Amino acid sequence: MNHLYNPNNQLNNLFFTSSLIIMAILLHQSQVLFGINISFSDIFCFVLFFIMMIKKEVIIPVVPTIFFLIVSMIVLSSAVFFIPAVVMYNPSVMSIANDYIKLIAIFIYFITGYNLTHKNLVKTTIKWYSVSGMVIGGLGAIFTVLNIRLFSNLLYFDDTRYRGFMIDPNYFSVLQITSFVYFSRSELKMRYKAVAFFILLFSVLISGSKTGIMTLIGYLALRMSEYILLKRKRGLVIAGQLIVVGCLLVFIPVLSTSLGYIFNYLSTIVPSFSRVQLLFTDFSGALSENGSGRTVTWEVAIQLIKLSPLIGIGIGTYSSVANELFYENHISHNTFLQLSSEWGIPLAFFFFTYVLILIIKATTLKITNKNTNSMLRDIIVILLLGSLAISLNNARILWLILGALVSSLNPNNSVNDAGEKDVQEILSFYQKKKGYNA
Repeated sequence: MNHLYNPNNQLNNLFFTSSLIIMAILLHQSQVLFGINISFSDIFCFVLFFIMMIKKEVIIPVVPTIFFLIVSMIVLSSAVFFIPAVVMYNPSVMSIANDYIKLIAIFIYFITGYNLTHKNLVKTTIKWYSVSGMVIGGLGAIFTVLNIRLFSNLLYFDDTRYRGFMIDPNYFSVLQITSFVYFSRSELKMRYKAVAFFILLFSVLISGSKTGIMTLIGYLALRMSEYILLKRKRGLVIAGQLIVVGCLLVFIPVLSTSLGYIFNYLSTIVPSFSRVQLLFTDFSGALSENGSGRTVTWEVAIQLIKLSPLIGIGIGTYSSVANELFYENHISHNTFLQLSSEWGIPLAFFFFTYVLILIIKATTLKITNKNTNSMLRDIIVILLLGSLAISLNNARILWLILGALVSSLNPNNSVNDAGEKDVQEILSFYQKKKGYNA
């Protein structure tokens, strides 16, 4: 019989779940080894993909796969044929190969996320990813407040900006904000949500990331708009909210005069906050101060897009071509510009339009896994907000969550994606409908 206890199946499921949890935790780790940006989560993602392949459980979505093949053909053709002909520069074969391996890797993350929906493991993945993110953020708060310098070379950038186990403090801060989504959307007690928020806020501050602060402000603004516009509220609640808003408007002049003192005080406690302070005192300077140079890299990216607007400049070419033409070898620090320059405007426009449609569907559709979809949508929105100032086109969490959301919004997966409680309610209703005892 199929339902007999099978110790091998139990062991296989335990190994799969353990690999999943470790992968989720290691999504907060990324280091450069041998000149390549590597995360140990890659190992466990490939293990999960390989297990599903062996068990013949992998579902390959047709449209995303066709899009991946088209992107592959365009970026390789552009890098190998177009760039040498136009720029008179021959890209490194190793550079093209390395970037194409990255492209394959993120597609595997996408497929893995897509299939985790079918296995009802998306919520588990988000949970462990979020808990580990808060633990790393809490560790940073303790180390900073107590001035513990243990592993400072690993945990800090420039010995002042906390970056956790990531290569870049900006990337770290954006991931911290995505970790908060699970706590804010789950049915947890308010005190746990408050603790998670303060860990988030402090970890972003100690990262000294202007990108992180702007992303956090953007996400909180969206959540506030959602609450005001979409949540049903009683008249007394609305009146109370109007009173709170009125009080805030009254106190704004007082707060504005005290901001300088508050910022200086915070900078003495957290030296890295001095970078963030510029956002509130000199926004234009914040874009270029202390080596950020966003305006320069964005301008270079725009010029590269003009060079090849239809098919892009391909992969493994960006830094070299930018240096060859504009003496600037940094990437664009903007995912939208980065993909537009590498893929070309048509493919990039199609991709971002598709992502926008997914976000709208996740917001408007009324389906059983609404809460999970809201988490997936929020994480993608946060990553897109962060993408305005850093290049996240190779961010593993982006493609894993994107794959999960694509699968979750598929009408055929609505029951498969339901939680255990939802499934039991559906079965109970069905049995009563047929006249059986539940």
